[in-house]
This record gives sequence, C-alpha cells and structure tokens, in this order.
Amino acid sequence: MAQDRMAESAATVKTLYGTENPCYVKGSPELGDIMQKFIYSDVNNQVQMPLAQKELLTIVVLTANATPEDIGIHVKGALNAGATPEEIRETIYQTTPYVGFARAKNALIEMQLAFEEAGIEELANQGTVTDANRVQKGEDTQVAIFGDRMRGFANSGTGDQKHINNWLSGNCFGDYYTRKVLDLKQRELITFTAIITLGCCDPQAKAHVNGNLGVGNTRQDLIDAATIALPYIGYPRTLNAISAINAAAPAK
Repeated sequence: MAQDRMAESAATVKTLYGTENPCYVKGSPELGDIMQKFIYSDVNNQVQMPLAQKELLTIVVLTANATPEDIGIHVKGALNAGATPEEIRETIYQTTPYVGFARAKNALIEMQLAFEEAGIEELANQGTVTDANRVQKGEDTQVAIFGDRMRGFANSGTGDQKHINNWLSGNCFGDYYTRKVLDLKQRELITFTAIITLGCCDPQAKAHVNGNLGVGNTRQDLIDAATIALPYIGYPRTLNAISAINAAAPAK
C-alpha cells in the first residue's frame, strides 16, 4: 500500500508539474516523501474536485499563508490541469481584501514570472464597476450572497466606524466580487479558503459558510476546501474550519 501511494502521488506530480516537485525539500527527502504521498495521494483521492480547482485553491492557501515562493510551481500546475491564466489571476485578486495587498502582490509577482516562462501575454482587465456605482454594486452583491438583511449596509454604522461598512460594500464586494471570469460560487469558496488559512477569524469563517451555502456551494465543497488547505495550514486551523462549517451547516 505504501508503494502504491508513492507511485500514485508521483504520477499526479508528473502530470501537474513535469520534472519539478513542490514537495522536494533539499536535505530532508523523508519529509518530502511524506508530504508528497499525503497531498497527492491521500488528499487528492479524498477531494473529488477537478485538479485545476484543487490547484487554484492551493494558490489561495499559499497566498494567504504568505508563502509566495511556492506560487510559481502551482501556477504551472493549474495551467497544466486546465485552468486559464485569467482564472488564476482572478483567484489571487479575490484573496486581496481578506489577506491584504502585500500578500496578494507577492503572489502576483510570482504568478507573472510563471506566466512569462509559459509565454502567456498580458491579460485584459476584468473590472466591471466605476467610481460612481461600485458601492451600490457591492451592496447588491452582499444582498445576493447574504440576503436582504444586507440592504442599506453601505450606509450603516455610526461614528468613526461608518467608513468601514461603506468600504466593505464598495471595496471588498464592489471592487472584487463584481469582476468577470469567476462567478459568486467560485469567489465565495476562495474567500472561505483564504479566511480559514489566516485563522483566528471564526466569526468571518462562519459568516462565509452561510455565504457559500447562499450562492449554491455545499457542505461538501467547504469540507473539500478545508481538506485541500490542511497540509499547508496544519490541523489546528483545519479543525477550527471544520467547527465553523459544523456550526452553520451541520452534517445530516
């Protein structure tokens, strides 16, 4: 069985990355072998998402984890698995309001290097909002995800906190969720994955479990996202993610 796991994982690694191996650790081959078999046999068999989606969510985790040195090889893997350059870039863009500009910027730098190596030319812009409508479009998106209780959110709040609510509508949802290429289901799953990777964001994780369910993702989609993240974020943050899923979408 151990040999089967190694052979199976090696085949997947070759399919995605060719002669490169993201699990290789110079001077520590045992750890590399453990992680290769775990990620590309155990996790790969447990999660039934297409390889391209697994790679895209892995890029989310690496971006949120501030580990850009591993982004390039997973960009190559996503391309080899069938993801488009636009999907890869939008995946990183979508993490930005949750993990911060610096982490997204570092991921985009590594992504661009991988694109250039692959001969991918400059991508078209994908924004859909203007300065005049971004706040309203963002609030409309909040309503579409979380329901009518979000109506009027952009102008809610009091005193020195009011601008944060307005920016949540205009920036977090207006500038990002309204972009082309990815739909709300994809963007909400990216958001949930980024939040559970950060950890210590239990209220937001639970809120976005509900958001995912509201746009048509399932409990299984969320469990799969946590499973993909596990090798990179460890068991404590993964168990917190499972608790957030169970709190909002208990197993039947």
